[in-house]
Amino acid sequence: RRPLGHRSSVKQQDSMNSPRDLKAAVGGEVTFQSGTVPGLIKTVVEFGIFTAVAFFTESGPLTHFPAKDYKVFCLGCAFYFFVAYWFVMRQGTTKAALNPPEVVNSTDQVIVAKMKNIDRTVGNMLEQMPIFFLVLVPYALWVNPIRAGYLVCLYVALTILYPFLYDMGAPILFASTFPRYFIAYYMAGALMLTSLRT
Repeated sequence: RRPLGHRSSVKQQDSMNSPRDLKAAVGGEVTFQSGTVPGLIKTVVEFGIFTAVAFFTESGPLTHFPAKDYKVFCLGCAFYFFVAYWFVMRQGTTKAALNPPEVVNSTDQVIVAKMKNIDRTVGNMLEQMPIFFLVLVPYALWVNPIRAGYLVCLYVALTILYPFLYDMGAPILFASTFPRYFIAYYMAGALMLTSLRT
């Protein structure tokens, strides 16, 4: 008899399957659907919304700021560094130090689910990191370093939620991901507007 935790994990994994996965599982025909246009529409709408927010919350041209204004920003970046390495070391120690290969490569659905949580936590962080820093750094340098400090701290706090919410799936997981997207959109919009005002 399998333990209760195993059955609940299997049910959880089944619930995370998309409709196309279920269709393929029963032998139905699967067709490719490109997200190019939907992705473009989503980006335009969200960028537009948060650029509008930035229009009312940011002012002035691009400018330089005194070093003291970067205190929280620098602390926030150090906070991000710590959490990023924590996630990477969590993945590394799980796979290379704490578990033998037969566990790491196991097909048991409970273990597979746990490994997927670990891998996607790192994957999501690394996927979003260059996009985030692409707008964070110029925003902090020339638009609003004090607000940038608080935004990076908030961003990291939301990132920490990811492994705890991952197993719950959508839409609960969106509590970690969507606000981080919105922070990046806001800074990008603010950067664009401030550049146009210069």
